Amino acid sequence: MNFKPAPVLENETERLKAVDRTGVMYLDQDDLYEIFCFLAKELTNCSLSWTGLIDEKNQYCLANDGLPEEVGKILPRQQTFCQYALSRTDPLIVEDMQKDKRFKDHPFVQDGFIKFYAGFPIVTGDGYTLGTLCVGDSKVKKLSKKKTQLMIGLTAKLSYQLQIQENFRNKNAENLIVILEKISKKIDNISTNETKVILKFFLDHTLSQSDTNLLVEKKIANKFGDDLKITEFGNLLKNDLSLNIGVLKRVKNMTSKDFNLTKMFEEISGT
Repeated sequence: MNFKPAPVLENETERLKAVDRTGVMYLDQDDLYEIFCFLAKELTNCSLSWTGLIDEKNQYCLANDGLPEEVGKILPRQQTFCQYALSRTDPLIVEDMQKDKRFKDHPFVQDGFIKFYAGFPIVTGDGYTLGTLCVGDSKVKKLSKKKTQLMIGLTAKLSYQLQIQENFRNKNAENLIVILEKISKKIDNISTNETKVILKFFLDHTLSQSDTNLLVEKKIANKFGDDLKITEFGNLLKNDLSLNIGVLKRVKNMTSKDFNLTKMFEEISGT
């Protein structure tokens, strides 16, 4: 392939940290981002739209509308169009890719799959470009100033969505740390796994038999036949944690698809 990759950015190290902070790379969350691709196609009358973030090696497609399945969600960074948009905060619009020296040798351009490309950078509040919201077409096209501005606004909404998710993750972590500290003060010599079981109980997660046995052993709950009932001590502990538990429950309900208690504990402990 004669297609040449874009130069490495001067701020690449800090940009990669910003990408990592989003916490969305390589997660299957299409339902959160499909609407942005759908609206992008509607606004521009293009046949294709996709959005993704780019780390050191890959572009991870958060969602797309119109791309063939064989393209996949992960593309090597050096094979993407969007790598050329990382060095900017304004749109990269190429009306005829077959006439553009950066893209004319790309296989997708040579076989006529895509002739028009517009990449709208997803920019953080501190100025780092995480990736792009893109539209493309097999025909040469032009975007009017109005459509370009609408796409810039839509991409800003996508950037805001990513920021909201990052804030939720941070709040999740902060509350989990507080919970760990409070439980360890109430129960001597409690392990991280045992703390996780207690939190699962308070969050109404499904419990195993060993989980139930632990809750009884730690006097968090009593077992009456098939029923598990919280004890007075357990209720006092839950009440002490109520604010933090409430935040975790709200985040769980809003992002239930990727709410993973085990993963949260692993991130906090650095394992």
